[in-house]
Amino acid sequence: MLRPLPFLLVLVATLLAATSALAAEPLVVHVIVPLCSNAQIDCGSNVAGDPDRLDTNLYWGAAFGHRRFFDRKKSGFSRLDVMGAEGPRLERVVYRRRVSAAPFGGTSDETVEQLVVLDAYHGDSIDRAVEAFHHLATRGGRVRFHDGGGSREVRVTVAGYAGHNRLMDGVRLPPPPGPEERGRAIPSFVLACDSEPYFGPALRAAGSETWLMTRSLMAPEGYVLDAVVTAIGENATPTVIRDRAVAAYARWQKLSRGAAGSIFAKPG
Repeated sequence: MLRPLPFLLVLVATLLAATSALAAEPLVVHVIVPLCSNAQIDCGSNVAGDPDRLDTNLYWGAAFGHRRFFDRKKSGFSRLDVMGAEGPRLERVVYRRRVSAAPFGGTSDETVEQLVVLDAYHGDSIDRAVEAFHHLATRGGRVRFHDGGGSREVRVTVAGYAGHNRLMDGVRLPPPPGPEERGRAIPSFVLACDSEPYFGPALRAAGSETWLMTRSLMAPEGYVLDAVVTAIGENATPTVIRDRAVAAYARWQKLSRGAAGSIFAKPG
């Protein structure tokens, strides 16, 4: 039996058929990052676990925090925009790179714009962060940011969550989308401890294809997210996305591939 084409291949192939200019519809990975809070888990130090300290928080500005990791010179991405606080969201940072269109059905001399949008939520607002991620994954959405002297609004392609698994504390996911919203779900991934049993079934039941989940305790840090979004930019299958995450986790955590592999769930 033929395997269905990956979501992104279908998406971009459609765009290629419609226009020779790929710039009209970028690949957009939107990731919700609740800042680490010592009131919820042990973040390692007072500053790493301060839930409103962007510059030192374990999941944002610390050595392997998501913003700091994407800000590094060798990230392959350029920072496009930084937006300040809006409600529980303390900061939004947008990154851009150009990737080959060949994996998406284009030619080798064409490129696709890939955007990574990172939203930092105050650690005390982690429940709002979970709600925002769930809504995005199960209903789709659009994101706004500045590009040069103007503003843009683009459709999100993949939804991500990277931080503490709040559902392990007894918090429940919001209700699934109603009949009028069904069919809008987009692919998703959750970089958090034991995310598969807590998030996976509900996301898939709502129509979101889960590209990467976990089955153990883990550190949801920037190098894992970097491996995931890089693979997405190559139109990789969920199996390859998982392999890249395993390799990155083994390298940065100094683990064997077998030990790192036991952390990430195999695609269903």
